[in-house]
Amino acid sequence: MGVVQRGKELKMENVLSLRKKMTQEEMQKEMAKIGQFFEANGIKKSGYITTTTYSIDSDGTLDMEILVPMDKLVDLPSEYRLKPVFKLLNAVYARHEGNPANLQNVYNEMLEYIKENNLQQITTGYNVTVKDITPDMSMDEVVIDVYIGVSENVL
Repeated sequence: MGVVQRGKELKMENVLSLRKKMTQEEMQKEMAKIGQFFEANGIKKSGYITTTTYSIDSDGTLDMEILVPMDKLVDLPSEYRLKPVFKLLNAVYARHEGNPANLQNVYNEMLEYIKENNLQQITTGYNVTVKDITPDMSMDEVVIDVYIGVSENVL
């Protein structure tokens, strides 16, 4: 388990955003499509791929957003949105190292920290894939930073 920290921020600029309902398999296809779009337009990632899940339907479909910072401005196809700046301030943070199947343990730890410290969660959790997953690597080598925004208000 990672050490939970607070007062962290996540900031990205020139971000391609795709928000839609999709299955885990469809998400992988969308990631590949984004990669192909980048390649066809000479775009490079200027940071890490970040995802967040807003809800999960009873059939397992995810309402999620994929965020990818780009190294240059280009006209985006209509399915994508440009976020000139993405900034998450005052976040609770923890790093997950290992199989993504165990990521829920980090979330449980973070939510417990939020509860114990009387904080109020105001955003979904943002998963930042720090170490890209390659076909030849073990799933146990995955590194994901998790950020959850909390209110600065003291009520």
